Parts: sequence; C-alpha cells; structure tokens
Amino acid sequence: MASIYLVRHGQAGFGKLNYDQLSDIGSEQGELVGKALTLRGIEADIVVHGAMQRHRQTLQAAQRHWHSHGPVHEWAGFNEFDSDDVIACAFPQFRHKAHLGAWLLTQKNKYRAFQELFSEAVVRWTSGEHDGDYQESWPAFCQRVIAATEQLMQQYAGKNMVVFTSGGPITALAQYCLRLDNKAAFELNWTLLNGGISQLLYSRSGRVNLAAFNEQHHLALAGPKYLTYR
Repeated sequence: MASIYLVRHGQAGFGKLNYDQLSDIGSEQGELVGKALTLRGIEADIVVHGAMQRHRQTLQAAQRHWHSHGPVHEWAGFNEFDSDDVIACAFPQFRHKAHLGAWLLTQKNKYRAFQELFSEAVVRWTSGEHDGDYQESWPAFCQRVIAATEQLMQQYAGKNMVVFTSGGPITALAQYCLRLDNKAAFELNWTLLNGGISQLLYSRSGRVNLAAFNEQHHLALAGPKYLTYR
C-alpha cells in the first residue's frame, strides 16, 4: 500500500477582495505542515497542488522546512468548488460579492453569520434538486476530484504522494472512502482545519481507504491561533 497525503491550505483571505491568498497565519500554518512532514519522515515521490494561489503558497511555505520530495505538478482537478456560485445560487441578492461583504459588516459576528449562510447554501447545492443551477453541481465536483485521484493512482502507481488542496476535495474523498451521505460528509467538512493533514492508503488495484483525517497535532502544539477553519 502507498499513501496520498492530503494537505488543506493555510488560512486564506476571508473578508478580503482576494480570498485566494494566504494570510500571515496561513503562511505560518504552511511552515508547520512542512515541519510536520519532515518530523514524520514523509518522503513523497510526487507532490501535487491545485491550480489555486492558496494551494501553491501553502506548498511553498511547507518547502521552507520540507525537502524530501520529487517533482511538483499542478493538478486543477484538486481545485476547490466555486463557493461564490454556491452562495449566489442560494441567495441571488449576494450574486455580487460586494453586496455580501456589505451585509456581513452589519452582522455582530461576521464569521458566524457567514458560516450559517454558507451552510444553508451547501445544503441546497448538495440536495440534488437544483443541479442545473450551478456551474458545477455537487455530483460533478465529486466526479472531478475522484477522477483526478484515480488518474494520480494510475499514473504513479505505488508512489507516495502529497497533495496540497482544499477542504472540498478532501471532503469528497472522505465521502467516497467512507460511503457517507452528503449531510454526514459536510459535518466532517466543517471540522477541517487549515493546514490539517489527511491520509489515503491505496493499492495498485485501485482500492483506496481513508487512513487518517484532519490531523492537527502540529497546529495545536504551535498554539491556539493556528487552529483556524477558514
């Protein structure tokens, strides 16, 4: 059995014009990931990152402390879903992000308000009742992520890999391995920490199992400020 380690990106720019950019804490979380990979002696034959800036930046931060890896490849199949579209389809009044930002400024706790709104939008997205509304439906998103993973396993059979990605793809793969319904899958999703590490074990026959999920010891040891979810 070989391993695919899934690293969720560090904290991004919540509330900023460019969400797809690590905060200072996010960059530090990336370094903590690199230290954890080195401490655990993880040697990756292949490293993959999604095509998003926060994926690349998390890898680059990890590389300041982790050097035991082979070639690096960009793989858009591990990109996050379009949360702006998911929200806009559920709440058309927020189709323009500026309107959502203005509304959040009126909320006492903008993080909680956003999470409640986003959770409701995700329920609609994953219900299967409105798939035609979205640029990428939940089934299409899952199919994309699983196809990317299967392609990795076929192309690099027997190799250990580290993939820098987002919470959505990690959730889709956990759901696939554990055969969860959508509600249970997103109950896991909400627990994913920035910089958390999950692990898949796979065989040359294509069998894949979830061996670890959302490991966070390296974050907790560094202090509570590194335990972030968005």
